[in-house]
Amino acid sequence: MKKRRLGIFLFYDADGVVDDYVTFLLADLRRVLTELIVIVNGVVQDEGRERLSRFADTFVVRENRGFDAGAWKEGIVAICGEAKLRTFDEVVLANDSFFGPFIPFQTIFERMEERKLDFWGLSVHGEAPGVRSPYGYRPRYLQTYFLAFGEKTIQSGEFFRYWERFPEIIDPRDLSDRFCAVLTRYFEDLGYRWGAFSDTADLESPDRRKNFDPHSFALYELLSKRNYPVLKRRSFMIPRRLGLRYNDGFDFQRSLAFIQETYDYDLKLVYDHLLRKYDAADLKEILNLNFVLPGRGKIAAAAPSGKKVCVIAHLYYADLIEDCAAYLRNVPAWIDLVITTDSEDKAEKIRPAVRADAVIRVVPARGRELSALLVGCAGWITRYDVICFIHDKKSSQKEFSSVGKAFADSIWDATLHSSDYIENVLTTFDQNPRLGLLAPPPPFWGTYFWSSVDYWTICYDQVAALGKRLGLEAKIDRRKRLIAIGSVFWARREALAPILEAGFTLEDFPPEPLPNDGTFLHAIERIFQFIAASQRYLSGWVMSDAYARVLISDYQTMFDETKSVLKEYEEVRTSTFDDFLSSIQKIPLPVRLVRKLKDRVRQMCPEGAVKLYRRFRFNRG
Repeated sequence: MKKRRLGIFLFYDADGVVDDYVTFLLADLRRVLTELIVIVNGVVQDEGRERLSRFADTFVVRENRGFDAGAWKEGIVAICGEAKLRTFDEVVLANDSFFGPFIPFQTIFERMEERKLDFWGLSVHGEAPGVRSPYGYRPRYLQTYFLAFGEKTIQSGEFFRYWERFPEIIDPRDLSDRFCAVLTRYFEDLGYRWGAFSDTADLESPDRRKNFDPHSFALYELLSKRNYPVLKRRSFMIPRRLGLRYNDGFDFQRSLAFIQETYDYDLKLVYDHLLRKYDAADLKEILNLNFVLPGRGKIAAAAPSGKKVCVIAHLYYADLIEDCAAYLRNVPAWIDLVITTDSEDKAEKIRPAVRADAVIRVVPARGRELSALLVGCAGWITRYDVICFIHDKKSSQKEFSSVGKAFADSIWDATLHSSDYIENVLTTFDQNPRLGLLAPPPPFWGTYFWSSVDYWTICYDQVAALGKRLGLEAKIDRRKRLIAIGSVFWARREALAPILEAGFTLEDFPPEPLPNDGTFLHAIERIFQFIAASQRYLSGWVMSDAYARVLISDYQTMFDETKSVLKEYEEVRTSTFDDFLSSIQKIPLPVRLVRKLKDRVRQMCPEGAVKLYRRFRFNRG
């Protein structure tokens, strides 16, 4: 006989948006349920209400109080009631905090029925410290994002009484210590048998201080060897510095590749949610979106799929024409090549240096390379699927000419290293359909190191204003990192459509002479990743394998030298990277006081005064 199952599903989103991964989850869950109660904590938009209601027998929107447990209590005690509860053979409690399932719930329930358990979940957390727990620690427990309680548990009355007496949780720290860990132990002590779909008992340590969330820090192990059927959203929220306590950061990348290769699950459901909720630079870091491509040899036997591609280069400095032309000669013949410059004299010098079919356009100098792209090329750029934009560069304000030249060389190498490399870039877009923007790594040598500490410099307000003008959905957060600076990239045209089709005119661009920072042009340089995110595309770095060798050595040297200097302070600990960073807070008091004084001055001074100081300091550097 088919079991009568009641499902109580909790949905929460701060913006009230119901993404497609939620409807996929509910559609699969609904197949194993007799009745479904959907409860929204907080708000839900009208479209989301309609989407959730399609699956629900009962649909309730409540105040966002008590977290998941508060909603489940309302569903069990107030909406269902004890008499009706007893008419079901199984009760399923779930929330929207995971992607999946990769294995159908029908299969999951069939396998768990064979184990004859009284209640079960999908994963387990081992014993852990928990000072707020009534046990003095967190006993081994089922993680509560998905729980199923069988007939024996329900019919005894203990299940209903547990929820009837359950207190409202106000402090989020009590979720783990007084709900998650307590629930499993409570029913275990009453004699009920429990287990998890994905067994991780052998990963647990007898030392409770060494236990961790396996779905966050051993995800590939769970997916590839233990049939773990979902992916927790929380896994994307863990700072890299904390994740490095548990593994090298490769686990997540391998896990997504495994899901793509093994299951018929569209990862677009994952990426669409992430791009709506998370910062583009954070996603680059979490997903390791650093593409190191060979300069010789192709990464795919077949040519990139039939996309229309264009390389656009703006050349301003006559003495750099031959240097730039050497890279432009790497562009395969099937890719259109367009070169812009600001005078006929320069155009005549460019023509013999590049291939005969290159289009050379003379554009006004105002707005430099960005007006050349966004005004001079605006009329016909929409015909292409993928574009590359590159320009020559001098940084005369730098302390040594070699500092600026290294930056110029690095961006040309990262975009047009060789003919094979260019085709490898396009293959990378083919292989990664949610990838929208690839840019060279930003500079950090010489006095670029100063700006590498804060690539926003004095440009945040300008970037935010431009984002508003373009109608971007992505949040532009001053606290987040910029993926790249400089207007050099490979991109899907669709990913940058809001700015490519913005209808700018020359009057939008400030006249010369331009300050070294803080202008409309500098805002444009910093906004590309936010445009791509608003279009639901990811952004990353791209570089040649030859340049990656240099970059790894540079990063390692800077890291090693920093450790070498700081280890002289007895307050600095080096057991883990997170411990290392945390302990730097304890460096000698005079140094800390100077930093706090600077922070206090920033708080007290008007925004304009801070900007003026930083502009003065930047221009002097």
